[in-house]
Amino acid sequence: MGLSLGWFKQLKQEWVIPEITAERCVHSRCEVASCTRCVDSCPQDAWLLDDSGLRINTSRCDGCGLCVAACPESALGQDLHPAKGMLDGCKTLLLACGRSKDGRTGDGVIPCLHALSPSWLLAHYHAGYQQVLSSRGYCETCPTYPGQDLLLSRLANIETLLASRTASLITHATLSSAQWEQAHQRLAPLVEVPPTNRRQFFRQAMTLAVETGIEYTQEFPTATAAAPWPTLLPAAQNPRTALYPFVPTLDTSTCNGCDACALLCPHQAITREKATNGQISAYTFQPSHCTGCSICEDSCDQHAIRVKPMQVQQQAQVPLIPAHCQACGSPFHYPATDNAVQTHCRICAHTNHHRQLFQVY
Repeated sequence: MGLSLGWFKQLKQEWVIPEITAERCVHSRCEVASCTRCVDSCPQDAWLLDDSGLRINTSRCDGCGLCVAACPESALGQDLHPAKGMLDGCKTLLLACGRSKDGRTGDGVIPCLHALSPSWLLAHYHAGYQQVLSSRGYCETCPTYPGQDLLLSRLANIETLLASRTASLITHATLSSAQWEQAHQRLAPLVEVPPTNRRQFFRQAMTLAVETGIEYTQEFPTATAAAPWPTLLPAAQNPRTALYPFVPTLDTSTCNGCDACALLCPHQAITREKATNGQISAYTFQPSHCTGCSICEDSCDQHAIRVKPMQVQQQAQVPLIPAHCQACGSPFHYPATDNAVQTHCRICAHTNHHRQLFQVY
């Protein structure tokens, strides 16, 4: 019995629809989350976001993967299989656009070059792949084209991050179809050198785990609530000049110490430090943990927190002053600034209920 062509196309389309991990989406973590990056990045308007939730119209999705790269929380996944090997003495990734007129298929061909996220590129860099060779068609005429060269801009940002850490950079070159095919033929398989001692054995085992782990995932080798960047970015030799992909900053003049940013941050980029007496003594900022999900911004009713891209860390810790509300007697804290001493908690200060209270003898 024959199968209709339309059914086969629909089945093939379902193979490339992004996989969704709902619990990682910011909308499942924060009711007031404003993230619309998957919706905004989709050239086919396949994503729908309304009061009932976030969903995808599979009949519209063409599997380009732009939404996968746009998601800051790795809630979307797509299998990418770059061609890997040694080329001219360097561990190399070969990537070709599957939408070009050449119609290439097989190893190294991906749906769209602009679907490569910074974390995906950094994960391979962390595994030793410091040379990226790509081949593309005429992006400006492609219906999937996002309006700017995201691959080159992301590679430029990564180079800026690496340069601020005085680390070796990623080499990238755009090849013609013929040049890409020649490089693909010259790509030599990786040769694993047998370890000679226990330390080398575990080091090689970890490298192999990263390489095999990132082969089938769009984002980090292991996507958990832990910080993504410390495992991918080289250590900062000079913290004062090292840039981070995202840096949370706090305006102490408007912050009321509600702790919402620290309590809702899924990666502990903002945490609360406690003194020996158990009281909250400071907010601590770790930009290496920040993914730019903006939950902290959305949850702050004072608009005191901002997440800035490609910045150096300016705030490591903000001291907090403990106090007791003169109206309700509840303990509270607020950032130490040059402003006047606060005598009322954020609730009483907001509602002004304390002005209606009086003591009866």
